[in-house]
Amino acid sequence: MGNGSPESHDVKTPALAKLHIWQFQAVRDVLLVIALIALVWLGYAMRSITVPLLVALLLAYLFEPFVAWLTRHPKISRPVAVGGLLATVGTILVVIVLFVTSVLVNETTKLINEIREGRMQERLVALQEFLPEAQQEQFEQWFNWLLPEPVTDEDAAIDELLGQWTLPENEVEADDEDAAEGEVDEQHDADDEAGEEIQERLTEEHLRAIVRDELRQREAEEDQFATDTGWGPLNWFGMARGGAGAVLSFIGGLITIGFILFLIPFYFFFFSISFPKITEFGRSLVPDKRKSRALDLLGKMDRVIAAFVRGQITIGLIMGVLFAIGWSLCGVPYAIVIGLVTGIFCIVPYLGVIGLPVAVGMLLAYSFEPGTGFAMPVWQILLFPTLVYTAVQLLESYVLTPTIAGKVTNLDPVTIVVAVLAGGSLMGIYGMLLAVPTAACLKILIREVVLPKVRAWTKGEAADPLPIGDE
Repeated sequence: MGNGSPESHDVKTPALAKLHIWQFQAVRDVLLVIALIALVWLGYAMRSITVPLLVALLLAYLFEPFVAWLTRHPKISRPVAVGGLLATVGTILVVIVLFVTSVLVNETTKLINEIREGRMQERLVALQEFLPEAQQEQFEQWFNWLLPEPVTDEDAAIDELLGQWTLPENEVEADDEDAAEGEVDEQHDADDEAGEEIQERLTEEHLRAIVRDELRQREAEEDQFATDTGWGPLNWFGMARGGAGAVLSFIGGLITIGFILFLIPFYFFFFSISFPKITEFGRSLVPDKRKSRALDLLGKMDRVIAAFVRGQITIGLIMGVLFAIGWSLCGVPYAIVIGLVTGIFCIVPYLGVIGLPVAVGMLLAYSFEPGTGFAMPVWQILLFPTLVYTAVQLLESYVLTPTIAGKVTNLDPVTIVVAVLAGGSLMGIYGMLLAVPTAACLKILIREVVLPKVRAWTKGEAADPLPIGDE
């Protein structure tokens, strides 16, 4: 039969028609990307469960070199090494927490006492004079709203103000004598005394009316300010209910934190014991055809992530100690707490900058004494904490990072800032922690996989990766 017979057309039916949609490579790629995105989203949505797991797995990954080094000794098994590591780290953390808690409680008690005794309010009121005129009124309104004077009775408030305005007795007597001079008549003493009593009563009632109007006007201004700012009037029942809710929420938060602090070491113990099996399972998922190339890329990513995470934790601890020492020498109040917390923030790149305004603000507030002014020049208050922060940052950039973390991430500062901001906007702190390692891994993939193929294609050494049709 000729080539144009119907039978020949039946034989040449394209195999494409017999394929399912998921058998197309492009569709598989899209489904794989969607599955990865869905997995990340699901992990973020269930972060109360996944975060302890990820933190424990990350800690097992970070401590794996140390655990492997311990298990080289023939008498130390992996469970013994991991258990000893947990006991040692737990003891150190308990000692640190007890020390920091005692310092924090003492300094917080001092702060509460200063607020209770009014010294903090006096400093804030005195600092108002140094604000621009346009901001002074707003500062006063906010201050009166946040720390209002307790007024339980309008008449009591009026009596207090009248007591402040009352003239001394000798001046009152002198004024009465001048007013009564030339008008005293022995026959009308009783009438004059009654007239003076009526005049005094009228004067006091007049003053009370003035003070009452002033208090009501002040209340109206505060209500208007509350309305303009959206805060609304105080609802004592609502505040009490909100306070009870806040206490219950705080207790619930403590229970949650305690549960998480229990889960992380629990997960870490089993992850660390089984870490060789976990890595072996991961290798088994890689196809044999591309195992060598894939393991090479994973090894490079491993070095990047390990160097970054371990380096940032070590650098953050060192910077926290340096901030605490430097700001203590500058006289910053609560310098130990502020410095250590700033060091923890420094684990995330460029997040530690929030500690500088806190240190400057605390030194500014505590260096001012009402009536005497600042204990030190304002320029020193602004300069010294800034110099400490700048010196520690320079030490981190030119000494700590090259020495501890090295240049293994090979990311410039602009890329790091963009990655951190993008991760924070997408997934908060969770994203900020993962931003830099993810960016470093993506850079490795682009440098090792994507760019070589693009260069080969542009030189004509490779086929078009996305062909439009048959050539």
